[in-house]
Amino acid sequence: MISKVKDKTVYQSLVDTSTKLFELLTKNLDVNSAYIAKKVGNKMTVINSYNKVEFIIPDDIAVDYQESNCKLVLENNEPAKTVMNLMADEETKKRKITDELGVKAFIGVPLNRPDGSNFGTLCLMDKDEKTFTNEQVEMVQSIADVLSYIIELDDLYEDIDLLSVPIIPISKGIAILALQGNVNDKRERKILEDTLNYTLSHKISSFLIDLSEMQISNYEFSDALNRLVSALKLMGVKVMLSGIPTALASSTRMRDQFQDLEVTFVRSIEDGLKKLGYQIVEREEEQ
Repeated sequence: MISKVKDKTVYQSLVDTSTKLFELLTKNLDVNSAYIAKKVGNKMTVINSYNKVEFIIPDDIAVDYQESNCKLVLENNEPAKTVMNLMADEETKKRKITDELGVKAFIGVPLNRPDGSNFGTLCLMDKDEKTFTNEQVEMVQSIADVLSYIIELDDLYEDIDLLSVPIIPISKGIAILALQGNVNDKRERKILEDTLNYTLSHKISSFLIDLSEMQISNYEFSDALNRLVSALKLMGVKVMLSGIPTALASSTRMRDQFQDLEVTFVRSIEDGLKKLGYQIVEREEEQ
């Protein structure tokens, strides 16, 4: 029913904004918990949560969509779904999630993108029975409108990141690929395409790939990195990796993948440049 999330895309602006609004919502509705859940396949994945007193909803779980209360929100004909007591309501009392969480009062509203497509839900819960007023429901809907706008901004930032493939030329035949942030499937294709094209057009013989600013949210990134390195090796390029994140350094999958590839590992860009025969010299300030 409830499972831990290992692969979760971070909507940072949404998380930051909702964290501030959750306290306001739970206070005005006099409930304990608030959370945002995103529909991912057949799961509802909690993106962010707030628990005022009692810890009920963590922000690293996923629930089967068919068994989730979010399903009632997304498939509801009304703009909001309210339940005074989940344990007594005919539609929810037999759900495993109701028993596992042990909550009664519930209110949920959809979170939609500007094009009308659904993102997920904004929900609030409490272990006591409650009847929500029209004013309280309208407040939750207003907050959902704000969060929907923030989701649009996060999607826009993702598109901007997709266009960013930071390749830094060092000298003839040598370049640095300084990866930052998250890498999804779309951005992986962009990085692979731009890096290989740059390698061909600039006749690169050595590539230093720095991962120190990466936000590794899933172990599938090691597969993407392996594909990039393998392609560069096939082109006769020497590859050096610096700043390996802990999540990858401790990954058995990564060690297995790179075992047969001739790749040099260094701690930092500076160490990598030293191996390539360069030395970083600090410029003295003029008096």
